[in-house]
Amino acid sequence: MPSLVKLHTHILVVSAALLSGCTDDGGGDTDTMETTGSDSDTGGELCEQADIPCVDESACGPEATDYQPRTNASADDMWPTCIADDGVYSLVASEPGSISRVEAFESIADLLWRNGTPTAADFTEARTIYVTPEGLESRLVRREDLHYPEIPMEDWDDQVDPDKQCTVEANVAKYPDRCAGPAKIAPLITENFVAGQDGTGDPDVIAARIEAAILWFYYLSTYKEANTCALKPKDCDSAWAYYTGGFQIDGGIGLAGYVSRLSENAHARIFDGVLAMRCYAEYAETMDATMWFDLGTEQLDQALHRGYAVLVRERMIQHLLNLRAESGTEVSWAFLQVAGPVLDREAGERNSADATVLANFWSGTGSDEAEVQAAIDALDRVFPCP
Repeated sequence: MPSLVKLHTHILVVSAALLSGCTDDGGGDTDTMETTGSDSDTGGELCEQADIPCVDESACGPEATDYQPRTNASADDMWPTCIADDGVYSLVASEPGSISRVEAFESIADLLWRNGTPTAADFTEARTIYVTPEGLESRLVRREDLHYPEIPMEDWDDQVDPDKQCTVEANVAKYPDRCAGPAKIAPLITENFVAGQDGTGDPDVIAARIEAAILWFYYLSTYKEANTCALKPKDCDSAWAYYTGGFQIDGGIGLAGYVSRLSENAHARIFDGVLAMRCYAEYAETMDATMWFDLGTEQLDQALHRGYAVLVRERMIQHLLNLRAESGTEVSWAFLQVAGPVLDREAGERNSADATVLANFWSGTGSDEAEVQAAIDALDRVFPCP
């Protein structure tokens, strides 16, 4: 399998390599997104190039209420024995279709941002993958962000299932934060596919927006499916699949491929959260498992915030390097303008002052090195550990 996280263009790779004195080792593509491979540091080679301290995660640890299958097979935590104590995700039902929706991302990545500047034909082929029946688009256009309040019942369309109210056009317009998929993500992706096919604008910038938007979808989908697992236990399988693409903790594509490459700790904590929901699904068969549902969804949610923040932080560092090299800034900034604001809601709940720094940064020009550094510092304070 090719490297899961690549820079958008060869010029970005070259600029970062020049800054660090690194060169291609003759093994093919140079990848400046290397990490230390340590469970305590995140950022690795890239933060060293930018002369920014790597994030030390050695002090990060689980909450007392967290499910901890990697520590003595969960024997020391407050959770009762369950099927996931061996650290392996076991399906509740049959293999979920969401695996193919993550595999589709990998195919789109190969076409649009992993292998040089994409052509109009590449965008057309990628869009064909995106709109495959029951594929990515089919779920993205109805995806809700469950961090926002539910749509009031008085606005429900009684001809539409309760969990599909964001397919109602009036609700999409009235509740854009809750209806993030159809209101924000899907239009952005469609607009950029059209631009790429028409040759309107920089194709690498266009590809960066699509990449960020689909990763946003996976971030929301993992949490959403974990929550609807309360009604449909098989949705726990979909939560696992949307994060990992169908892999165990030592693998992963899609969002897991990005996070695991940047922070082993954040990846492991997300996977623990997924396993906590698998335990919940088992408990729910024989008991009132409300407490385990609440604890599991919170554990997963906090880990996802941290994993996503690590991903955004890495791109902020890359953007800083690009500013210094005076090359590739349009691409890195395009990604950040889509991916960064996704964290604003959670940041606002944790630290209003730093949330303001971040919000102002995403809405700015991204052209000032000092502002990038200040935003990285704010992000580190808001999202220090999963």
